[in-house]
Amino acid sequence: MPSSDYIPSADPSFYEWVKFLLAYILQNFSKWNIPSPETTLVPLVTAFEAAYTTCQNPNKGKVDTQKKNEARKNLEKELRVYNKAYLLYNPVVSDGDRTAMGLPIYKESRSPIQKPETAPQLLPNIATRRVIKVYYKDEKSARRGKPAHVKGIEVKWAKLKEAPKDIADLVNSAFDTSPPLVLEFQEHERGEKVFMCGRWEIQREGEKGPWGDIVEVIIS
Repeated sequence: MPSSDYIPSADPSFYEWVKFLLAYILQNFSKWNIPSPETTLVPLVTAFEAAYTTCQNPNKGKVDTQKKNEARKNLEKELRVYNKAYLLYNPVVSDGDRTAMGLPIYKESRSPIQKPETAPQLLPNIATRRVIKVYYKDEKSARRGKPAHVKGIEVKWAKLKEAPKDIADLVNSAFDTSPPLVLEFQEHERGEKVFMCGRWEIQREGEKGPWGDIVEVIIS
């Protein structure tokens, strides 16, 4: 891992940094008007913490180390996506906040990119049992994937009995940069309705485009 990387390389340092970072985000995400990390970072932090704790046992095995490494890999991947989307370039997050969280401070001198004017069209796939794979494309494009000038897609979703009256009713949030976005469910949730919609987010400033249409999907 490069020394210039803001993520600590040693597991003990990484573990302490992640715990503090998550606590800081949980305390401030509402003030910053960004998605809660409850459905994105929290499960991955919990998985890494369990695997890391297991590896503190002198009798740990090779499989335990492999599980810890895989849990860290998954957590780091999501951390980079979340941090880039909501913390590193968000003007509401102060440089003091970034310093406190152990994040780098980037000074942008390039011309700002115009925020997206089009919306994504969601293309959910339910071929896999208990899994919704959300593919997407721009409403003005015939090809799947995100437009070149955007960083990724924010998807709001919720399980509801009836179609929501407002996007605010879609209480879960996920961010994706490379389709498909994968949502996994339990056996008892099969047959339930999931409603979702998305909007594009540009590369640096975190500007977001308009919401697309709300789509209904039934968990297979």
